[in-house]
Amino acid sequence: CTPTQLHATQAMQCLRAGLHLHCTDILSLQPLTTRTELPGPCVKVLLRLQGAAQVRLGGCDLPLDTGMGVTATPRGLVLRLNRGASFERCSAKGDRQRMVVITLTPEWLDAQRSSSCPVEGHLAIQAWQPSPRAVAIAEQLLSPAALQGPMHGLYLESRVLELVAEAFAQAAEISRIPAPGLSPDLRPDEYARACRLRDLLDSGGADGMSLAELVRAMGCNATTLQQQFRLAFGKAVFDYLRASRLQRAALALQHDGVSVARAAEIAGYSSQANFSTAFRRHFG
Repeated sequence: CTPTQLHATQAMQCLRAGLHLHCTDILSLQPLTTRTELPGPCVKVLLRLQGAAQVRLGGCDLPLDTGMGVTATPRGLVLRLNRGASFERCSAKGDRQRMVVITLTPEWLDAQRSSSCPVEGHLAIQAWQPSPRAVAIAEQLLSPAALQGPMHGLYLESRVLELVAEAFAQAAEISRIPAPGLSPDLRPDEYARACRLRDLLDSGGADGMSLAELVRAMGCNATTLQQQFRLAFGKAVFDYLRASRLQRAALALQHDGVSVARAAEIAGYSSQANFSTAFRRHFG
């Protein structure tokens, strides 16, 4: 990359053995494709605050498009590499990517007694929806406080560990997202359709929509849509939606301080008692 192609602020730091932080703020001045090889084995926790660049890992598209500007919706992923994999990013002119990537080695996970990671298998992916607190932490990592010496490292590590804890906790509650192309029953375009539907369900845009309305939005028949979604994410469409709405309600209770009545509305329940029962059944 040359200065005429890219304006970038990047920081890569080893916070302790096996725990690495990579913060990126990139503005593409021209259309740009970058390729590299990522080493493994490792687990990566990604939080993208902004950016529409297409990202591929091991030939698989990563669902990280947040949109741009004030309408950007931060997105997170937890993914596992059991071995090295090719990485490719394709960005358009004017695309700005603001992102935090945390890399955890097996040695670090073992030392924390956290070897039971919520993702298993090479290129296994799980999405997580960053809370407002997680977004604030990512902003702090991109623009850290002016501390010197060991205090700077402790400041960064404390925030990194909080992000890892939130990402792992959420990922453990969400069905594993198979890497595209690994299922012999789904073509790439079918997986892409399932991902569009999942994004709609996670965004809240499908709350209150009927199956017929979802089918029209996705441009296929109901049987096909249900089959492809189950193959991609291991759940029926409305089972996934119920779990997604409960997750959003849980985040609102934990991080936004909403009332139980408001959380019940977010989850789609008119009865607080029914919501409490469903919440307890889902989260224990």
